[in-house]
Amino acid sequence: MQRVAIAVEVAAYDIDLIEASKFFGTKFSFASSVTADEIVIQGDVKSELFDIIVEKWPQIGEDIIDDLGEQK
Repeated sequence: MQRVAIAVEVAAYDIDLIEASKFFGTKFSFASSVTADEIVIQGDVKSELFDIIVEKWPQIGEDIIDDLGEQK
């Protein structure tokens, strides 16, 4: 089973989705893509993703990031 992480509502914080997707792809060495208002990052990156988002984009506070668990 391939794992992916999905970052949603990122554009609401004035973040360029294409630039963010490129950043994640480079940071994690996995493919990432933009669809509508979300960024899909391939690979098991969840454990690092929350810290990296807050570090790179401080306007997104830790308190508004949620882990929605396993989805099908």
